Amino acid sequence: MPRHIRLTSHPGGAGRDAIPLCWGAPTAAERGPVVASPAEARQRNVIGSYSGAYAVYRALAVATRALARDHRPDLTDTAPAAQIEPRRQWADPAKIVSLDPWGHLVGEVFAEQIRAGNDIRPTIAITTARLAPPELRVLLDERHLHADGSVLLENGEIRVTKAAIDPVWHLPGV
Repeated sequence: MPRHIRLTSHPGGAGRDAIPLCWGAPTAAERGPVVASPAEARQRNVIGSYSGAYAVYRALAVATRALARDHRPDLTDTAPAAQIEPRRQWADPAKIVSLDPWGHLVGEVFAEQIRAGNDIRPTIAITTARLAPPELRVLLDERHLHADGSVLLENGEIRVTKAAIDPVWHLPGV
């Protein structure tokens, strides 16, 4: 076993057996899965890394043997907490090259390929929350703001949706 951990997103030999991508296809299934796994370098079809900024922590866990080098996450119950409807721009290859717009639907759209052993992971995590900034409560009490019941609630909380996005670049010819 090598004593070093590779942090580069595109080591030598990357992409030799890349899973085909039809960037700009109208659906994730027609486009194909984004593969950004350093463990499956030959199948990689994008530049970038799963877990984005957290990839360094994964490397440290592997280096200290706290995590197996070939660990694959369990994607059970990882469906997005909110539905993000597809946009026309998602199917325009000239508009998006630095992220996978369908990255939050991987567990659903590519479940069969994942079960078959392909290392396909989400590149977007969508969560929802309620925040309670004290300033909003004051503004509501002073009637400078009015709760709409959808985003701003009567109790001063706001409903938010957060998307954590791992950058993955599809750069044909690179």
